[in-house]
Order: sequence, then C-alpha cells, then structure tokens
Amino acid sequence: MPLTDTQLKKLKPKEKVYRIADSSGLAIEVKPSGVKIWRFRYRFEAKASMMSLGEYPLIGLAAARAKRDQARELLDKGINPTQHKREAQEARKLEAEVLKVEEAKMTFNDLFLIWHKHNSLTWVYAHSRDIRERIEKHLLPSLGALPLEEIKPMDVIKALKLIEQGGRVETTRRIKQYTNRIFKFGIGFGHCERNPASELPDDIFQKAEKKNYAHTTDPKVLTQILRAIDDYAGDISTQKALELAPYVFLRSKEIAGIRWEEIDLDNRVIDIPAERMKKKRPHIVPISSKVLEIIEFMNPLSGSCEFLFPSPRSQSRPLGEQTLNPALHRLGFKDVQTFHGFRHTASTLLNEMGFMGDLIEKQLAHEETNKVRGAYNKAQYLPQRKEMMQAWANYLDGLKAGGDVVPFMKSQ
Repeated sequence: MPLTDTQLKKLKPKEKVYRIADSSGLAIEVKPSGVKIWRFRYRFEAKASMMSLGEYPLIGLAAARAKRDQARELLDKGINPTQHKREAQEARKLEAEVLKVEEAKMTFNDLFLIWHKHNSLTWVYAHSRDIRERIEKHLLPSLGALPLEEIKPMDVIKALKLIEQGGRVETTRRIKQYTNRIFKFGIGFGHCERNPASELPDDIFQKAEKKNYAHTTDPKVLTQILRAIDDYAGDISTQKALELAPYVFLRSKEIAGIRWEEIDLDNRVIDIPAERMKKKRPHIVPISSKVLEIIEFMNPLSGSCEFLFPSPRSQSRPLGEQTLNPALHRLGFKDVQTFHGFRHTASTLLNEMGFMGDLIEKQLAHEETNKVRGAYNKAQYLPQRKEMMQAWANYLDGLKAGGDVVPFMKSQ
C-alpha cells in the first residue's frame, strides 16, 4: 500500500538501514541515525539503479512523488535520471563559479578555467586533459594573470611566438585556435567585449609542412598491425573500432559515430547520412563478412544504445574519435601507421592489385569533379564496390591467418 504522512512520521530507526516502499519505485530509507531519505529505484539500459530524491521531512510525500514522476519522464525519453541530475548539479556549480569570478576582475586564467570546465562535460577525458596541459604549458605563463580587458593582440602574438621559436609550428597553430575559441566563449557569456586573437594576421606565423598520414603498404608490417589490434587490451568499443578501420576506409569521426540505424543488414550496407561525412555527401559502405562479424559481436553489448561503439563513460554518447589514434600509437605504431593512414594503405594496395580507380575513390568518399552527381549518386558502382570490399576483407583476413597471401589482380 502507498505510504501516508502519518506512517512516515511514526517510522523509527533500527539497528540497520531499512526501506519501506511507496509506489512506482519510490521508497523511504530509514537510517540508524533516524535520518529518512527518499530513494527511487529504476532500470536503465537493463541495469538496476537507485537515486536519492532528498531528505524527509524537508521533501514531503507529495514532493517526493513529483520528483519520482519527473525521473520517470526522463526514463521514457531514454535519459538516465541520475546522470541528468549530476549534469544539472555541475551546471549550477559552474554558474555559481562564474558569478563568483565576475565579482572580481576576470583574468585570462579565470576565463580559461570556466571555458575548459564547460566543454569538458562533453569532451572525452584524454582530449580534455590534452587541451588543459597545452594551455597551462604554453599560454597561461604569458597571459594567465592578465585581466581580459587589458590583453592586446600583441600580447597574444608574443605568447605564440615563444612557442614557434621552440620549433613547434603545429602546436603554435593549435594554441592560436584555442585562444580564439576561449575569447569567443568569453564574449558569448559577457565576460569580455573583444577577441584579440581574432585580429592576428595569418602570415606572421610559420606554416607547418603538410605531411602524409603515416601508413604502411608492406604486407608483413600490416600483418603485425592487424594482429596487434586483435590483442588490444583496452576498452572493447575502442578495440572493435580499431579492428573495423582497415576494412571500411572511414575517417575516425565517421567510424566512432556509426549509429545502429545506419546499419542495413538486409542489403549488407552501412548507409551514412551526409551530415556525418566530411564532404557532406551521403555515403554507403558495403558490409563484408568481417564487418558483419564485428557488428554481430557488438550487438549484445551496444544493440540497445544509439551507437555501434558507445563511449565507455556514457552509453548515450559515441566513442570519442580522439581516442582511436592514441590507442593505435600505444600498440607501438606511432610513426608507422596512423588511424587515418588505413585509408592510404587501402588506396595504394587496391590500386596495385588492379582495381579500378573510380571504385577506390568512390569508396574513399573523395571529392568528385561533378559535385551534383556525387551528392545524389551515393550508390554508384555499388555491386562492384561490394565485390571489391569483400576481396579486400579476404586479403586482410588472409594476412592475419598467416598464410601465403598472393595479391589478387582485378581486371579494369
């Protein structure tokens, strides 16, 4: 039977914690100290969970039921109420910190901390840490203590030139981008009125030499890489995304964000919408036997989620694209093979094997001369591409199996 206010008032503490149910997952928990806490039991993604709704009598029976109903509404929308509560608390805490800082004269360091905390709610941990360490090392020593309104373009130039003089051309470019983003954030939230980083001329900084992504076309080295990926001991989403990469020719962001709704097993294709592709054109990836094996492996692990490869931190978000290349580096192939380099590896070897260049370029989703035709004809050469992708999968599987794999030739 549902609880009443009279029952709640009469509940006495015992030697151990005990709970009495109300209705629809709501219960009152009585501690040995006499403290009474409202608890809400629920299941999210097939896992049993429980959250606190506040202390009785500060939160009365009617208010507790209203909080329970709010949590159930979130569950109906596919939102974990505990995670939602935590994020709301973080947002309130951030807002309080902003107000506190605004009482004093805000410095660049103050703005950086607010900007970083705001964005780290959606960044993966490794990416968040990398940005923080870069700014702390290269920017805060020069600009950190300066009030925002006193920072001039020349102050930013001096800070960036110190980085450039150390031979870190690419780091200089990235720090310049971060500086611009921090000031734009400050303007958006009313912390400052101008962005000195946006006023810098581009031609006063050195340009980084454009280098191809590291990749191998040596079958023996490629075999070592494929076997090392199979033995990767980290997060399963990361391992399977790494395993998928050589077989599908997609970029890291495109792989990390694959949704179950994009997978068409009846037609054996992954149908990626335009907004997820670099060139903003829809793209089809044939599902070879190996790709199907990976999809079937992930189904019991992430089939109830939106994404094929969910983040280990939250199944409501995709795997962070920034985790894939470092994961490959940790296997010992930093200057040998990058994640993006798998596209170059496939392109080179497939061309050597005699496949038609148009097939390869289409599967790589490269720019077409006729942009209108490219935007609409996403299925161009699809039967031939399915044949090519299965042949490529057979080749890679053969390398891993350790047999003598003879590069196949395909007539034009």
